Amino acid sequence: MVKIKSIQLNKIFLFLTILLGCFPILSFGMRSVFTIIWSCLGIYLFFLERKTDKLDSEIIYFLLPYLFITISIFYSTNVEYGLGKLIKMLSFIIFPLIFYLNRDFFSKKYVYQILDFFLISVLILVFYQIIIIFFNFDFVSSTLSLSEIKANGFNSLNEITNEKLEQIKLRRFRNFIIKISNTHSTYQGLWVGFSIFYLGLKSFHSKNKIFKIVSLVLIMFLFSWLFIISARMPFFALIISLILTVFLFLKISPRNKLLLISLPIFLLLSLLSFKNPISVRINEYYQTGTSLLEKSSNPSEYNSSNVRNGIYFCDLKLIKEKSLLGVGIGDIQNELNTCYKEIIGAKIYTWHTYNSHNQFAFFWIASGFFGLLSFILLIIISFCKALKNKNYILFFISSITFFVFLSENLLERSDGLFFYCFLISLLFFNKIKK
Repeated sequence: MVKIKSIQLNKIFLFLTILLGCFPILSFGMRSVFTIIWSCLGIYLFFLERKTDKLDSEIIYFLLPYLFITISIFYSTNVEYGLGKLIKMLSFIIFPLIFYLNRDFFSKKYVYQILDFFLISVLILVFYQIIIIFFNFDFVSSTLSLSEIKANGFNSLNEITNEKLEQIKLRRFRNFIIKISNTHSTYQGLWVGFSIFYLGLKSFHSKNKIFKIVSLVLIMFLFSWLFIISARMPFFALIISLILTVFLFLKISPRNKLLLISLPIFLLLSLLSFKNPISVRINEYYQTGTSLLEKSSNPSEYNSSNVRNGIYFCDLKLIKEKSLLGVGIGDIQNELNTCYKEIIGAKIYTWHTYNSHNQFAFFWIASGFFGLLSFILLIIISFCKALKNKNYILFFISSITFFVFLSENLLERSDGLFFYCFLISLLFFNKIKK
């Protein structure tokens, strides 16, 4: 009787895991509800099968970063804000723990089923956005309105250079994408990048010619979408991670390896050779350099590059001042806002809340050197496990997230937490040997 009950509950557990794997098309509320039910069922199944298990070093690596930022709440001034952050980041430890406790349940078949549904959900999301854009193309492609012109610090359209006009229109398009998808283009870029890799992997191992052709078309389609939404860091992270994965894992001749590696490099150089959303942003970085905005800066001078320069300036300032223990999870945003206001002074930093835009800086500023070290160890153990087990999917997702960590706080939002913690834990804790 207990065995029959366990089998039924295991089916429900697998179904809920697949549902969670479709997080790109789930609302934040649905993600929370499914996560709670899934977690409770996972714990119940662990005890139902009378498993006795001690926490080994691998799961401890997953728990340490969250432990250090939790400790930092005790020397935070704004405890309420800190507790809110900790609650939002609970998935950081929930997913590893549940996958660890039920690691014998997730066979190769189940892992690939979950990844398949993730891929399908990403394709649904992208197709949905394209349909919405098609019906709103007049708005997306229209000339700037008077309110848009004034919001960017100009009085008339004649004052705006062609280059600045392209930047404003690109920003408008990205904001439209964020609105209809309810996720930032950076996170969506990560989802699309992993989908490209996974779809390519399935095509590589398939002997079905029709599937290979369809996969190639979908890969080109997803690459185009990644280019259109101008997800810069996910795009570059995808290219670099593809090169590393091919070089380390693909068993082909050095000549063919060189050929495969040269293809994404050629694609990247080709994109940079003509005017497009990616090259426009790269040119913006080149022209801006390391310059900072000032209190007297006009809104027409604002761009993503000099805004980020100010963010990183404040990150380094706080790291130098509180390098050992950090400022505490509760005070990190207040300290950054103070730096933006008192040291830089540009108005744009009062329009939005700008976090550290670097996951390593976040852990260092929030919980000090040991918090940073624990996070670095987690990343290292993921790479080591991938190389040891020749798990190229785990390696790829560890690589692509590592590079995006350099420019974004992925783990402060549900979209980033689910992508990293859910998929890394699924690929790390399972029955697959290689």
